[in-house]
Amino acid sequence: MTPGGFHAYEHHWALASAFALQQQLQRPRVAARVAELNGRIKDGLAGIPGLTLHTPRDPGLSAGICCFELKGKTPDQVVAAMLTRKVLASSSPYAVSYARLAGGLMNSPDQVDQALAALREVAKS
Repeated sequence: MTPGGFHAYEHHWALASAFALQQQLQRPRVAARVAELNGRIKDGLAGIPGLTLHTPRDPGLSAGICCFELKGKTPDQVVAAMLTRKVLASSSPYAVSYARLAGGLMNSPDQVDQALAALREVAKS
């Protein structure tokens, strides 16, 4: 999307509520939760054979997106395979692309574990 292009109005309409929630939760709690969930993702990714984790495991050097490569599969193949397992992943939109997982406020530790289990299946296929 470029400036002046199509805007998803439901996102604009939700901004006030999203900011209110962030203010209610407060920045340190939000940051701690995102770091906790993404630490769990990085720990799980690090144990998958054939997977190269590109995001630093140190939470001081990374934020809420975990980038990785899975040997023998393109990022888009990983994303598609995860979607068939009802897990939303993405790929980075750069010249060198990586598959990505991210834990956010709306996720639970159980959901992170389910995503990692799905990725282990993808790695074996």
